[in-house]
Amino acid sequence: MKLREQLDQMQTLMEQLVKMVGHNNAVTEELSQRMDSLETKVDKLEVRFLNQENKLLNLENKIIALENRVTDLGNRMEKGFNDVIQMITVLGKRCDRMENTQALHSEMLRKLAADTAQHEAEILR
Repeated sequence: MKLREQLDQMQTLMEQLVKMVGHNNAVTEELSQRMDSLETKVDKLEVRFLNQENKLLNLENKIIALENRVTDLGNRMEKGFNDVIQMITVLGKRCDRMENTQALHSEMLRKLAADTAQHEAEILR
């Protein structure tokens, strides 16, 4: 009878073992499915992250391009301002020359008028 009890006990243990293995297989399958789901989600997150990185790089490139344009515009404005100052300086010098020329012409006209008046007086004598 002892053998029979040992066999029954072994059978019970085997049944428990089969149930445990079945349960472990079910849990393993569920974990495998969860891992697959997590891997899919991680893959999607990686794609989104790469997209965001690309967008960030594009924004950085656009910012650099804008900074370059602003610098270029600043340089052009400075050159334009310097050109305006140079033109004003040239115009000022020409105005000074014109004033000198006008003064010279006025002086010449006075001399001419005086000479003409003197010649008229001499002719009339």
